[in-house]
Amino acid sequence: MWRCVFAMLAVLACASGAGPECVVAAQSIEEAEFSYERGDYTQAARLFSPLAEQGVASAQFYLGLMYEKGRGVRQDHSTALTWFRKAAAQGYAGPQNNLGLMYERGRGVRKDVVRALMWYTVAAAMLTGDEGETAMKRRDHLTSQMTAAQIEEAQELARRCQQSQFKECN
Repeated sequence: MWRCVFAMLAVLACASGAGPECVVAAQSIEEAEFSYERGDYTQAARLFSPLAEQGVASAQFYLGLMYEKGRGVRQDHSTALTWFRKAAAQGYAGPQNNLGLMYERGRGVRKDVVRALMWYTVAAAMLTGDEGETAMKRRDHLTSQMTAAQIEEAQELARRCQQSQFKECN
């Protein structure tokens, strides 16, 4: 499913006026996703890296996943966090949800339940289906362990993040 979503996002980005290089990027992202799905993570990392550096959010998300899990690259939660942040800043809910996990568990960053709840809230507002339900469950579970002041702070941060179109989230 993610493969189709990311391919469609690449096509939509291209439709916004980019040139022939966008067609190459769309083909490259499909090739990278195919490598990832068949378990050739080293090849996928090699293909995703230049796309991520060029600002392709889906490539940034995949690289984040790969660094988080150590697939095709050395596991590095700080690097995963960097890639998730870049993709999340472009409005992608998957990496926003992953940022919630990173903050909740203290992976690559100091544990921060307020930031975790902020990211879960932002992601839950955008995700649908099973992914949306999972984000809402994580959000609800986390709020059961927080004070009212922490929840209020997280909600304010989420509101600011959303209103700024993801430019003021960190």
